[in-house]
Amino acid sequence: METLKKNYPTVVTPIFIIILGLNSIFCPLLVESCNPIDEEALLQFKSGIQFDWFQRLGTWVSTTDCCTAWEGVICDPDTGRVTRVSRVGFVDSDFGVDGDFGVIGTLSPFLGNLTYLQSLYLYALAGLSGPIPPELGKLSHLTHLSLTYNRLNGSIPESLGNLHKLESLNLGNNSLSGTIPCSLFQSLKSLSTLELEGNQLTGSIPSSISNLVSLNRLYLNKKFLSGRIPLSIGKLKNLTYIDVSNNYITASIPDSIGNLSKLQSLFLNHNNLTEPIPNSVGKLSQLQDLYLNHNEITGIIPYSSGELCHLKNLYLDHNNLTGPIPTSVGKLSQLQNLYLDHNKITGIIPRSLGKLSQLQNLYLDHNRLTGSIPSSIGGLVSLQFMNFGHNNLMGVLPYSIGNLTRIQSIVLENNMITGKLPPTMGHLTALSDVLFSNNQFIGQIPSSFANLSLYTLQLSNNQLIGPLPPELANGSIYNLDLSYNPLGLEKIPSWIFKLKLNNLTLAGTGIKGNLPQSVSSFQYISYLDLSSNQITGMLPSLMGNMGYLSSLNLSNNRFYSTIPVEFINLHQLTVLDLHSNNFSGSLGIVFNKEGWEYTSIDVSSNRFTGPLDENLGTKPVMARISSLVLSKNPLGGTIPKSIGNLTQLQVLEMMNNRLSGRIPPELGKAKELMTLLLSRNSLTGSIPKEVLNLEKLQLFDVSRNQLSGSIPPHNSSIPASAFLRNLGLCDAPLPPCNRL
Repeated sequence: METLKKNYPTVVTPIFIIILGLNSIFCPLLVESCNPIDEEALLQFKSGIQFDWFQRLGTWVSTTDCCTAWEGVICDPDTGRVTRVSRVGFVDSDFGVDGDFGVIGTLSPFLGNLTYLQSLYLYALAGLSGPIPPELGKLSHLTHLSLTYNRLNGSIPESLGNLHKLESLNLGNNSLSGTIPCSLFQSLKSLSTLELEGNQLTGSIPSSISNLVSLNRLYLNKKFLSGRIPLSIGKLKNLTYIDVSNNYITASIPDSIGNLSKLQSLFLNHNNLTEPIPNSVGKLSQLQDLYLNHNEITGIIPYSSGELCHLKNLYLDHNNLTGPIPTSVGKLSQLQNLYLDHNKITGIIPRSLGKLSQLQNLYLDHNRLTGSIPSSIGGLVSLQFMNFGHNNLMGVLPYSIGNLTRIQSIVLENNMITGKLPPTMGHLTALSDVLFSNNQFIGQIPSSFANLSLYTLQLSNNQLIGPLPPELANGSIYNLDLSYNPLGLEKIPSWIFKLKLNNLTLAGTGIKGNLPQSVSSFQYISYLDLSSNQITGMLPSLMGNMGYLSSLNLSNNRFYSTIPVEFINLHQLTVLDLHSNNFSGSLGIVFNKEGWEYTSIDVSSNRFTGPLDENLGTKPVMARISSLVLSKNPLGGTIPKSIGNLTQLQVLEMMNNRLSGRIPPELGKAKELMTLLLSRNSLTGSIPKEVLNLEKLQLFDVSRNQLSGSIPPHNSSIPASAFLRNLGLCDAPLPPCNRL
């Protein structure tokens, strides 16, 4: 303004005075430029940025006014002092930060010279690293400090405790380490939001946190905190949100938690809490979210939990809870998600549970529940997912289950439920997954199941009988498991071939005769199990067209052919089980398959002949195999040395294979071997020490061979029976060798 004064006339007219007065009223006096101290501080910060992909600081140049031309900078129009700095990166919908949208650099201590700064937002810049400058503690006017989603490291400066006006402190999702300074919480009386989550902070939560009397939201999750939750936390009467999940917090939830009358969300999941849930939790009348899952909490579910009338989410799964489900749970009229699975809960499913008309997800699986499923279950009209599996439930499935018109998945597997499948289930048009395996259901599958748009139907190990309703072909079943039911199928029903199945299991269902060529119509099938039937004849050559097949189980049947050459086209096959048949010929077709590597092969108890290819262990298709079972086949020949190259092999069984020659020392290179069974052959020579001293070896048997020499010293507790019927073997655990 100095240059303007030099041109003013010495006499000011009355009209000019009037104009000047009006201008001062309606147009606030403009400041020429931002304060040079602030400008220097910001330019120093910019100089510490080595990479700025989107030029977020591109307008920060000394030739322009930082108050009017610099993006992300706001000044007080009266003083020209910077009050707000905001440069924000990119965060996707999963709260992931893309480094390509950020900057690379450090925080400058010169930022501490922005003495009038009220808000500093350097959020999600991805590559902002280095320590937090202690000089930020000089920003006495600061109310908001957000440095989340960066790569800041080092400790939290104690000087931040001097920011008496601070309302939000957001340092989450960095790489900060060390403990939380006790002094940090001494004077922050105005702090309403504290975010320290997603760092590498250790130690306990300071008891001084009780000084944060204005605290509304607390984020201490995803760190390495240990110790107890401070008893003094009950003094923070304004808290509405607490997240201390994914830490190593121990002991109990303090009884004082019940004093937090405004609390709406409590996340203590994935910790090491051990003691019972305090009854005082029932005082949290505004609570909507209670997550205590994945701890080691003992005791019973408090009856007082039924007083949480606003509760929407109750997660108590994966603990050591005992006792019954309290009947008071029926008072939680707003509840949408109830997870009590993976505990030791006993007793019956309370009838009051049926009052939860807003409930969408109900998981009671992996407990010790008894009794029958109450008919009141039909009151859960909003239910979408229900899992009662792995309990001791009995009785019949109530017809009222047909009222659950929004249900998408019902899991009842591994119980003792009896009676017929309710035909009312045909009303459940939203149902896609039915998992009822390992129960005692009887009768036929109701024809009303044809009304369902099922994706998965698993009814194995029940007492269901045929015939199967052909109307099921009208559905879209993707996974079908009817195994081990007395269905008396005799053949695979023709309508099953119309389904676009991914998984089909018909083991132990009474199938007889030849396997039809039409099995190849399962072009997209990945898992096929027809084991434990009475199928005879040859493998259909057209099975080679099943290009997506990854697991094939035809064991315990009466097949008597060689493996068709088309087998090599099963490029995605990784699991093969043909044991207990009468297959014959060479195994070359199996081992010469191209494509995905095997993980398991069991061709035992057949009539395959050898010898085995000496290069078996170097074939690409064998590179990842973990289990190879060849026992009870007249293979002959020797054990291929190359098997030692199978670095992931855990189980090798070659019993009763008419093998001769020596046990190759190269087997000692298969460091993952846990089971090695070579009994009932004609093996000669000594036992290689490299094999017997495999570190992970647990089961070993070379009995009934022609081995000789001293048994090498070994650490495994292998019984003497594993070495018997080898006339030349001696030393522990057999009698000592005669060394005369």
